[in-house]
Amino acid sequence: MTDLLPSAVTTAPAYPMPELARLLAPTPVDEFLQTYWERRPLLVQRDDGEYYGELLTLDAVDEILTLAGAELNDIRVVVDGKETPVTDLAHGPGRNHRVNSLEALYQRYRAGSTVVINSLQERWPSLSRSASALGAELGLRVQSNIYLTPPRSQGFKAHYDTHDVFVAQVYGSKVWRTTEADYHLPLHNHPHDKSKPGPEPTREFELRSGDLLYLPRGTYHSAAANETASLHVTLGLHPVLASQVLSDGLSRLFDQDVRFRGSLPVGFARDAATRVRAQQQLEELIDALREVLDPVALTAGAAERAASISSPQLRHHLWDLEGLPHLAADTEVRRRPGVQWLLTVEEGVASLQFHNKAVRFPAAVADEVRFVAERADWFTEGAIPGDLDGPGRRTLVRTLLGEGFLTLR
Repeated sequence: MTDLLPSAVTTAPAYPMPELARLLAPTPVDEFLQTYWERRPLLVQRDDGEYYGELLTLDAVDEILTLAGAELNDIRVVVDGKETPVTDLAHGPGRNHRVNSLEALYQRYRAGSTVVINSLQERWPSLSRSASALGAELGLRVQSNIYLTPPRSQGFKAHYDTHDVFVAQVYGSKVWRTTEADYHLPLHNHPHDKSKPGPEPTREFELRSGDLLYLPRGTYHSAAANETASLHVTLGLHPVLASQVLSDGLSRLFDQDVRFRGSLPVGFARDAATRVRAQQQLEELIDALREVLDPVALTAGAAERAASISSPQLRHHLWDLEGLPHLAADTEVRRRPGVQWLLTVEEGVASLQFHNKAVRFPAAVADEVRFVAERADWFTEGAIPGDLDGPGRRTLVRTLLGEGFLTLR
């Protein structure tokens, strides 16, 4: 079986990547993409325990748990690899259920269980901003999970994940043990087999508050807290995979071309001559794949997938809609932070895709739309170049403000 590491990325994309740069500092973005991305782990150690203070704090997690109420569905407790949803820890109707579940969670935590909060970027503003900004820069979906481990405890045994992760240590420290992948870049259908012991670790290090760890999928890892509690944020990276793009293309092809839906010749499994005809049939179909699977079309479809891969970021949109009727020539707007977008122009239509939808304009104003989409800082309608008159620029801004692409805040 062929198992080659992917070709290294030689340079960063030709647009700013401030969120990734902040996450990696002082490691340059170019160096990370060329040397580490999907290839090998990266450890960034800093003498700055407050580096992630704006991202999350231990007190913030205390508040999140306290105010969770009955919404405990995304919280688990884990010890020695055994996971239990918090909602399974206590039973009872109404408020009693809430109180019992929260107290049961803390009972487990006091006894050594790790508390895991999944997808906290959907409920915590600083994580939402970071995840959406990083996702827009990398063209992928980011999921922020939180791991709170009590002193001298370990939640998970050695295992690997089927997605890449950044681990940002927020509070305390953990001793990590890792082993580089023996099966590189596993897909979701090749998860870690919990019934088998992991390999012996080849590297051991301490991740302290303010440090960062990058692990490509397939890297075996385990971690144990030291003398204080440990809190880290795991940024799970979910990109558009080549296998997904090709699989989707093949599925569409099979739906469209009857040749691929036929059976192999009857009797091929037992008759040598018939087996030869089966081989010839498959050779013809394989040759046809190259003719009908267009890399340009597949790449375009992948770009559309990337533009819609994350949840909409619509903070302050209610205020934007309230301000829409009062939009004036000197009103400053900007592209909504973290929005992933794609602009295509074909058949007389400029289509701006974002938030899993498309807003369409005449192709004649594609340059004006591109200016608005690429402009990350504040601007007024008068700054939009091109041949559009004042009312036309106002209509463009109003449309994209009303659709949630632009914001007043």
